[in-house]
Amino acid sequence: MLIGNNETTKLIDNYAINDLGIPSIVLMENASISFMKHIDMSVKNYLVICGKGNNGGDGYAIARHLHSAGKNVNIFSLGNENLSKDCQVNYDICKNLNMKIFSDIKKLDSLLLECDAIIEGIFGTGLNSNIEGIYKTVIEKINDYSHNRTIYSIDIPSGIDGNSGEVLGTAVKADKTVSFVTYKKAFLNIANKEFFGEIFIEDIGFNTKNVYNLVNEYYLTEELIKEKIISRKEEAHKGDFGKVLIFAGSREFSGAAAIVSEACVRAGAGLVTLMTYDNTFSGNISSSPESMILEIENKNIENSFKKIEDMAINSDVITIGPGIGKSENSLQIMKKLLQYKKNTKGKTIKLVIDADGLNLLSENPELFKEIENRAVLTPHTMEFSRLSGFSLEEISEDKRKSFNKCKKFATEHGVVLLLKGKNTLITDGINVYINSTGNSHMANGGMGDGLTGIISSLAGQHYSLLESAKIGAFLHGYIGDALLEEQYIINISHIVENIPKYMKKIFKNKI
Repeated sequence: MLIGNNETTKLIDNYAINDLGIPSIVLMENASISFMKHIDMSVKNYLVICGKGNNGGDGYAIARHLHSAGKNVNIFSLGNENLSKDCQVNYDICKNLNMKIFSDIKKLDSLLLECDAIIEGIFGTGLNSNIEGIYKTVIEKINDYSHNRTIYSIDIPSGIDGNSGEVLGTAVKADKTVSFVTYKKAFLNIANKEFFGEIFIEDIGFNTKNVYNLVNEYYLTEELIKEKIISRKEEAHKGDFGKVLIFAGSREFSGAAAIVSEACVRAGAGLVTLMTYDNTFSGNISSSPESMILEIENKNIENSFKKIEDMAINSDVITIGPGIGKSENSLQIMKKLLQYKKNTKGKTIKLVIDADGLNLLSENPELFKEIENRAVLTPHTMEFSRLSGFSLEEISEDKRKSFNKCKKFATEHGVVLLLKGKNTLITDGINVYINSTGNSHMANGGMGDGLTGIISSLAGQHYSLLESAKIGAFLHGYIGDALLEEQYIINISHIVENIPKYMKKIFKNKI
């Protein structure tokens, strides 16, 4: 699904009209028809509130369709002069049908009291100034009378800035927002999610793939993920699904090593080797039983360098970071691993760097040159601040504000960046993807380690680093969302044990 803002909305409209040859009035008609799919048709009395622009034109068209369906429809018009061309067309049709159109603000209270549902098309995405005057009065009245009535917004709740998602003085609090073609960047404003309600995205008469050349920002959906799934061949063997070497864990953080290795195995990697210090595991914690173990002598790491080299050059993917700490030993091992850029098959060794691997990278920036064009970095906000030099305010949890900074970082260092958190952001410096899955009930220790294991596994299974990050993030959150239907708290152990089950649900058409 495409992510759009005020500018891309104009670009797409112009492309549809000028290049595809779809008249603007046809686009409006298609929008109104698609909107109708989301209206509760079990109620009888509807109030449609229309502005003067194309958003209002959509409203008049929707009112007309409701009228044709035999519903009792009142229209409140915020003016019948200086309407946009297509708005005028639909206004005139409603008038010719002798539909009830009101414009006296004194009548609005009774209209709101009489209706069962409110559909508002006052402003669209192009609004860029604070709401004042009669518009402010109308929006405030809509919100005041919202109790026991469903409020629908056309494209975006009126009063919301289409770029930032900020409230421009006042805004409609919608129960359902039906938007067209793109998932608006405004919807990523977590602080104002109460205004958006349930969000639906509809096409308006053309395949969105026609406009992929105009937009390079995407909201990850199951449909987009399925397009990238690689089928498993019947004759395949474990060597076809990647050899993954994971440097993780230490005596203080043995759980991280167990989580990342188990997640990697569960997500389908062919062969997984956990490289960890010889004092990492105690009697009650161990790595995945399917993983091989390469122990490093913590007191004399040089004694293990030959084993590390042999394992590294026979790997397709090397993962560095979860639980390794920031000791001098971990730094030296990381430097050693990064030396090996090609494996024995002559292929580039992919890298997945997380947690303490990122911390070591931020403290030793000369290592960036060793990872160029072959690494996924998976920081949370604080780790990305250390890596990039951007302040926490510049890269807040509000991902809308981070698009350009993340793209710049990924481009400068030749990496795929996955910035974790609500609306996880993934970019290769050209395209940006925002993950749609995941929830706050997953906010506990070990989640990042599990995600790292999933991404590492996919990278070994012939997925590009960008696809590994996209699919991994989506799958990780998808499992959490599914489990939330059955339980209140989701721990990483719940996620890991369910990886194969939910991979089948997403990958099922490719098995």
